[in-house]
Amino acid sequence: MKKFYKNNKQETYLIFTMVLIAVLIGVKNPVFFTASNFAGIIRNLIIDGMMAYAIMLGIIIGGIDVSFPAIAVCSMYITNRFAESVDYTGPVSLLFVMAMGIGLILGLINGFLITRFKLPAFVVTLGTSSAFYGLLISVLGGSQVNRLVEPLEKVSKFRLWVVTSGNSQTIIPVTFIFMVLIMGITWFILNKTMLGRMIYAIGGDRTAAERVGFPVNKITVFVYAYIGLISGLAGLSHSIQSRACIPTDLMGCEMTIIAMVVLGGTKISGGRGTVFGTFLGLFLITMVESCLILVGIPSTWQTLVIGVVIVVGTGISSYQVLKDQKKIAPVLEKDE
Repeated sequence: MKKFYKNNKQETYLIFTMVLIAVLIGVKNPVFFTASNFAGIIRNLIIDGMMAYAIMLGIIIGGIDVSFPAIAVCSMYITNRFAESVDYTGPVSLLFVMAMGIGLILGLINGFLITRFKLPAFVVTLGTSSAFYGLLISVLGGSQVNRLVEPLEKVSKFRLWVVTSGNSQTIIPVTFIFMVLIMGITWFILNKTMLGRMIYAIGGDRTAAERVGFPVNKITVFVYAYIGLISGLAGLSHSIQSRACIPTDLMGCEMTIIAMVVLGGTKISGGRGTVFGTFLGLFLITMVESCLILVGIPSTWQTLVIGVVIVVGTGISSYQVLKDQKKIAPVLEKDE
């Protein structure tokens, strides 16, 4: 336990916080500890989780992408409108390829602009977010798709897992598999490949990474392409879960998802972050969002409570970083 705490302080704080909040909610309303409620939390974090694991790479490399909700919406909406217009009845896999392809192209645009013109990722993606979404609405309009085409409808009805507790029943959709795959792929990239080591190195010190010969621009383009690809998949997955396609869905969720990632221990300035930590941050915020109603907190107060949890959690993370820096500073001065 001491070794785990020493190497994973932020994760330890999050686990302690999750247990504390769970006990407080459970004491107030025992329904919290039912299997159905837990399954509901898992269901609610699927789409955010898919995007969180992708955006984590962008933050680790030293950039913040805020365009991923717009990419998800564009991929979702264009794919659904196309399928509806041709009354598509072919393999559903082609629709997923289309959505991911759209996301990939938009992600590549972000990567190209960031590397070609040496602009901050936040500024570029803030602009492309408005551009992508504005172009979508102006060209295709804002009418929602109320009925999915048959191949997508079949997928939306597929029950991966049904959890029953008393009179309550919760369905875990097939999109849960997508989230687990993205989680595993992201973990593999960061921990088992040279690419992952270079992503950490670029986020830690971009100039040093360039000096040792890392292809910084290519890796940066890859990261934003990866974010776009996963965002495209997340967008279509969202329409499958909701069984509709509404162009305003997902817009505005970027700050909450970025907060989940940072809360999980990913350093906002880059160079550090783990998949496990991101999962904990994702689970904590989703748990709070989903279960505040169980303790009688009105929906009008839920945003405030969630904001307090995010501020306190990220504050603890920042404090720990400053504390570690103060410990290291005397050693560096002594060496000089």
